[in-house]
Amino acid sequence: MTLFSDWLKIYLVRFEILRRPTDVYIISYPKSGRTWLRVLLGKAICLKYGLPDALMLDTHRLTTTAGLLRTHFVHDYSEILSGLHYCRLPADKREYAKKKVIFIVRDIKDTLVSSYFQATKRTHKFKGPIAEFVRNETFGVKKIVTFYNIWHNNRHVPKEFLLVRYEDMHRNPAEALVKTLRFVGAGDVDERLVQDAIAFASFNNMRQMEAQGYFQDARMRPGNARDEESYKVRKGVIGGYAAYLSEADIHYTDQVIEEMGCPFMQMHLAR
Repeated sequence: MTLFSDWLKIYLVRFEILRRPTDVYIISYPKSGRTWLRVLLGKAICLKYGLPDALMLDTHRLTTTAGLLRTHFVHDYSEILSGLHYCRLPADKREYAKKKVIFIVRDIKDTLVSSYFQATKRTHKFKGPIAEFVRNETFGVKKIVTFYNIWHNNRHVPKEFLLVRYEDMHRNPAEALVKTLRFVGAGDVDERLVQDAIAFASFNNMRQMEAQGYFQDARMRPGNARDEESYKVRKGVIGGYAAYLSEADIHYTDQVIEEMGCPFMQMHLAR
């Protein structure tokens, strides 16, 4: 029954990936910074092409309307809601062979903490302490490492592959945004427009817009307006995991990464 349920989830996600003609996929594990990149990219395109903010989060419709490469954000089977066991993550990425792919990575420990609050306070897919979440084979560190490793092994499958690091977005959001805009066919963009998009997508502004319901999108609303941990835009910091993970949790996570290997993270640490 579990195996059937897993394959049904895989089929439904595959249907979502293939149902709309798409040229560029922006892929990430949940809580890796894709909402931030979506708003950055969306606002920049709206500004450049004079399109309404109402289209900002509908990236496929927005890029199509602007005459750019049709772009779609997906989690590629790693969704918290689908809850696939890490051993069930599909390793065959041939559906992306003629596509362009942007792949977002983030420090695994920060991703775990953000995913925990998403799973406990927004999607309600997990109950229990964060220590159990970290070790859980459906949501924890083994799943993130497996997802990263699958894509590292398949990074040559798409016709173009661009790795975007969440930490690099923090250090230089303009560079990350310009690279993404060029990747989707927008070409060169005025520096002032880039800075306006960055200001719009700042953490404080996005948090305020979420609280006020600016986006008119259920995905961009807090689970509980009085609980800051239930916000979609929650913390937005690097290394915030230290406030939530115990020494044992950190040691376990680092041990799994070392034992399973994770080239994307090794590349990150080497920078």
